[in-house]
Amino acid sequence: MSNLIKFGESLQTMSSLEIAELTGKRHSDVLEAIRNMEPAWEKVAQRKFPLGSYTDKNNQSRPCYYLDKRECLYIATKFNDEARAKLILRWEELEKKNVSITALPDFTNPAEAARAWAEQFEQRQLESKRADEAEFQVLALTQEIETMQPKVSYYDTILANKSTVVITQIAQDYGMSAIKFNQTLYDLHVQHKVNDQWILYAEHLGQGYVQSKPVTITHTGGYQSVKYNTEWTQKGRIFLYDILKKNNILPLIEIDNS
Repeated sequence: MSNLIKFGESLQTMSSLEIAELTGKRHSDVLEAIRNMEPAWEKVAQRKFPLGSYTDKNNQSRPCYYLDKRECLYIATKFNDEARAKLILRWEELEKKNVSITALPDFTNPAEAARAWAEQFEQRQLESKRADEAEFQVLALTQEIETMQPKVSYYDTILANKSTVVITQIAQDYGMSAIKFNQTLYDLHVQHKVNDQWILYAEHLGQGYVQSKPVTITHTGGYQSVKYNTEWTQKGRIFLYDILKKNNILPLIEIDNS
């Protein structure tokens, strides 16, 4: 496994191949777990996981990730206890191997010997502090990412539906009737009513938030008329989500997960 570890001057990384070998998982499953966790990590840490490659036994180039300790420990939060323990112990082993061996001091010089042992003690203290800080950062990032998950899930719900939707459908996401939801959007200066149709205020027009769709109405007596309904696009639903959240109005999925 030594060829799967990379050491730098100040940073060492572990490949997704070794993570798979250590945890007894298929490499494809580890890659999938990393990719699934990457969007939330990128939002918080402001960077993607480093992607590299390796050559398999058939001499084919295959993708793999090279993760530092903090990234590994974050990925390990989705593993079982045994796999997580193996990963932590492996990192401790790597860190011990990577510490340069200090030359023995000149024991005939008590001052030099004392300085040497003091430096070793300080080095060990510093390494311990860095390890504790790394674990604390992982826990903090994990908690922050977990608080973001409801938003990500609601965005996924929106993005999964590419068609336009009527206001009644969106209102249901917020546990409101269409009448109350329309009034809420009016109070927030999003829309107003013109000729019995809700229309966006001028500052929101032309943004691709809505579409007007004609509906043919057959009246008593057989004559027909056309009424226009406002339907919301994906972009419009995300716009509504953002403006409503700024005003502490959340969809039910986020309230249930809070």
